[in-house]
Amino acid sequence: MTHNDLILRGIRWLKNSLHCRVVISELVAYTKSGEIPDAIGWVHNRCILIECKTSLSNFYADRRKRSRWDGFPALGHWRFYLTPPSLIVKPPRGWGVYEVHSKRILHTGGVRYANAAKPPFESCRDSEIALLLSQLSRLNNL
Repeated sequence: MTHNDLILRGIRWLKNSLHCRVVISELVAYTKSGEIPDAIGWVHNRCILIECKTSLSNFYADRRKRSRWDGFPALGHWRFYLTPPSLIVKPPRGWGVYEVHSKRILHTGGVRYANAAKPPFESCRDSEIALLLSQLSRLNNL
């Protein structure tokens, strides 16, 4: 399974299973967090970030991003890794791991999404707005 395959699965999962009304993927925009999310969606005024990982080295590299440091602005009230089976054993505190198994996406570790629960993180609203405005400006230029 390639990185792009995981991103496409993540987008469909956000839309169909988590009921996100707006979903954006791999959009480059200036944000305080400096992040380029693989997939990000909004539901009930909450932001769900998905980082797709196909290798352990890529997973460990993700930990070095400034947006992963405590106290630094970051995207996502809910933050999840989407991976092939058995890649990540222990996610960082507050993160969840979901794996793609054939046609299903299964929770395998860390935090599980629950739309009525208090999310584990505070998302950087300024960065969210920057992403949304960037996406809107691209649609406006069509």
